[in-house]
Amino acid sequence: MLLKALEVQGFKSFPEKTRLEFTRPLTSIVGPNGSGKSNVSDAISWVMGEQRVKAMRGSKMEDVIFSGGASRGAVGFAQVSLILDNSSRVFPIEANEVMITRRYYRSGESEYYINKRAARLKDINELLMDTGLGRDGYSLIGQGRVDEILSAKSEDRREVFEEAAGISRYRYNKQEAESKLKLTDTNLQRAADKLAELELQIEPLREQAETAKRYLLARDELRALEISLWLEQLEKLASRNVKLNQERQDALDALNSAKARLEQLYANSEEYSALMREQDVKADQSRIDIARTESEAATADSEIASLTASLDAEQSNTERLLKEKSAPKSEERVVSLRGRISEAEAQLQQTECELTETSGALDSAKNRISGYETRIATRTRRRDELLKTRTDAEAEYNAANSRINILRDMEREREGFSRAVRAVMQDARSGRLQGIRGTVADLIKTDTKYAVAIEIALGAALQNIVVEREEDGKAAINMLKQRDAGRATFMPMSAIRGQRLDRRYSGKGILGTASELIGFEHEYSEIINNLLGRTIVVETMDDAIELSRANGGRLRVVTLDGQLINPGGSMTGGSTGRSGGILSRAGQIEDLQSKADKFKTAINSVSDELQTAERELGAARFERDAVLEEQRKIREDYVRTEAVLTQSRQRIEELKRALHIEELELKERDALIDADITASQARADGLKAQIETASAKKSALTEHIVKLTENLQAVLAEKMEYEARRARTERDTREANAAIAECERAFSALERRALEAEMEEKQIADRLWDTYELSRTAAERLRQDLPDNSAAKAQRRVAELKREIAALGVPNIGAIAEFDRVNSRYVYLREQHDDILKAKNELLRVIRDITEEMEKIFTKEFADINESFKTTFTELFGGGRAELILEDENDVLNCGVEITVQPPGKTQRGLSLLSGGERAFVAIALYFAIMKIRPTPFCVMDEIESALDEENVTRFAEYCRKMSQKTQFVLITHRRGTMEHSDTLFGVTMQNGVSTILSLELDEVERL
Repeated sequence: MLLKALEVQGFKSFPEKTRLEFTRPLTSIVGPNGSGKSNVSDAISWVMGEQRVKAMRGSKMEDVIFSGGASRGAVGFAQVSLILDNSSRVFPIEANEVMITRRYYRSGESEYYINKRAARLKDINELLMDTGLGRDGYSLIGQGRVDEILSAKSEDRREVFEEAAGISRYRYNKQEAESKLKLTDTNLQRAADKLAELELQIEPLREQAETAKRYLLARDELRALEISLWLEQLEKLASRNVKLNQERQDALDALNSAKARLEQLYANSEEYSALMREQDVKADQSRIDIARTESEAATADSEIASLTASLDAEQSNTERLLKEKSAPKSEERVVSLRGRISEAEAQLQQTECELTETSGALDSAKNRISGYETRIATRTRRRDELLKTRTDAEAEYNAANSRINILRDMEREREGFSRAVRAVMQDARSGRLQGIRGTVADLIKTDTKYAVAIEIALGAALQNIVVEREEDGKAAINMLKQRDAGRATFMPMSAIRGQRLDRRYSGKGILGTASELIGFEHEYSEIINNLLGRTIVVETMDDAIELSRANGGRLRVVTLDGQLINPGGSMTGGSTGRSGGILSRAGQIEDLQSKADKFKTAINSVSDELQTAERELGAARFERDAVLEEQRKIREDYVRTEAVLTQSRQRIEELKRALHIEELELKERDALIDADITASQARADGLKAQIETASAKKSALTEHIVKLTENLQAVLAEKMEYEARRARTERDTREANAAIAECERAFSALERRALEAEMEEKQIADRLWDTYELSRTAAERLRQDLPDNSAAKAQRRVAELKREIAALGVPNIGAIAEFDRVNSRYVYLREQHDDILKAKNELLRVIRDITEEMEKIFTKEFADINESFKTTFTELFGGGRAELILEDENDVLNCGVEITVQPPGKTQRGLSLLSGGERAFVAIALYFAIMKIRPTPFCVMDEIESALDEENVTRFAEYCRKMSQKTQFVLITHRRGTMEHSDTLFGVTMQNGVSTILSLELDEVERL
């Protein structure tokens, strides 16, 4: 036995680690619908590398992980291990057992192992290839696989025959070689393109490099000549500078002598100036003394005048006081103050009345403001309620729109469609494929009520692609094969013929034939009738069971919630995704759009009410603010009136105090006048004595001024003598300055000549550096002898070289290195191009050899399978004839495979005209025929005999027993005949979403 055991943990309905031991040739796995028995088949398919999620009845790969049940939570990963016997070295591994393991985590990470060592999916595929256990082999056969091999296009059946013929590995190697050939062609074209590009560069670069070399030679010669000429000029300048330096020194000595004499003259002049300043100081001191004495005399005059004026004033004051004392007393000011007090008290009473009125107006404004605040609060609450209502409606509207956009994006991106269907439709839109009308889902419309039923009834056929002709379908299939883009089913309008029920069915819950409940263009009627013309839609599962029983299980019936009864009585059902399928998207979009429109209307209505509420709230706030402004003005008037009242009271108090003071002052005035008269007379006597003293002082000061004036005249005469001496010295100084100027001009001329020589020498040195980046010392090392020791000839040669360089233009110095680089690259690429061309020819030879070997093997194996199929068909059917035919014997590796059968007692007919049981039995016969020629180590069959009657089930089971000598069978079944012929039964039960396995050895039961 090759298949020894299967270990499942966390896979679908098996959360705990479960091990199934396969020790007998014929094992059956049984259990009620929904118990999880088909999950065993899915586990074997999955661990052997199945990548199609739909093949395992899921929508995403995460669905293979146990998602939890009523009694336990979800698990984090799914793991399946397949233990195979390798004692006969079926697999190229030095071990008696081979364990293939696959593990998948909820995070999306996937792991593969062979004998607990990490491996790739590619390694597992290569290990199983050509053993019948490959991806496209025949070791896993389910109901869908039986229908697929008969319903598929003749070209699509090849995969099973290629696996059976043992050329899958050859085809895989050929595809790899063709892939390498394609890559080689790409590399060859890329190398050719680069060579062509480099060929365009080489010749121009060669010319530029030669020009650059001529330029470099001329430039080097020019450099040597110019450096030598410049150094010779520097030597001439150096000898001339020696003579200039001596002349400069003589001129400098004469200049220094003239400057020394000038300094002595400046010193004499400064001495006379100092003496003159001393005389100026003496004269200034005399002038200051005279001015001070004159000022003192003037002060004495002023003092005398002031004292005289004061004496006159005191005498006048005494006379005025005497007159004032004799004047009558006046009470006019007292009377005036009393009148002003009476007026202020009257004004105070009026202000108090105004303050009372303002206080009443202020209370009234407060009450009005309180009323407006209440109205604003009410209208604010109403505004907030409307805002919340609109926000909720907008959220619902946005959610509906978001869902609509998601569904439209799914439709636009064809989410839910296979990769192959998307590739075909994309090429059809771009015009690369012709005659593509669309998928079945694109071409039909139905009411939301029937969407689930129609989707279930169509199943995978929803993704079938309708084409105009068989040639259009063939072109699309070739495109899918070339791109390795997957598989798709095509329905040519020119070939498909529909079938309809022979009568109309009516009764309880019957809604009609599925093809009548959908809308479609008339030109697709044959396609639709082919798919749905024999399917009846009913309301409930009870209605479906009743209708199926009444017609002997011959009808295909589907309920509105997606439960399906197949011809023969098998039932398919369970839950459907809440998000709906491909067909129901349009209905969902319409429902969501209707809801969105309702929410939009509600939003607009609430927005209008909200605008009204906003206006009312704004009006209330405006009126409240107006009253607040009025209150503010009243409060300002109140404060101002209070201030006026306070000021009036203060003014009355001040006037009363002034009246009291005025009365006291009248009494005191007379006493003060008498005292002032006495004091004034005393001051007048003192002033008379001071006037006499000041007059005596003025006479003494006048005599002193005369003496100071005489002394000033003597000082000024001495100063004039010193000034004459300084004038003679200044004349000598000017003559000395003229002599110095002449010396300086001579020295400056020599200095300029030296500077010019130095500048010329610097210019030559700068030219050396700027042109060639050489110092004078470095240039000396490069100096050469001039031609014929002639500077003139050297200058002429320099001119010739410059003209030659100018004629070369702007050379590309980098072209020399660039030419060497490009030329090396060109030689290297040429060698690479030749190597790639050799590799291409070798690949073509390998592909040709593989193709020849494949043709030879496939032709032989196909003939053996055909003979085996004829025999097996006759044995299973108890007669009749069957045959496999290649559509094009000249192209055995690419042509389709036709199956022709003639059951006993019937004429030869196509597969589409057979009953469901006959079709299943033909497929079973074909698989058994293949196993005879190329037996697979083990085979898992999932209810493939469900459409057979009891007699044929027994034949099927007996044949399995017969075949079990070479192939180990694992049968998932619910038919008694199959169970009775099995060696071991595994019973599968489910409780709270968890499957449990029970095993039973039938021969032990028989012994008991």
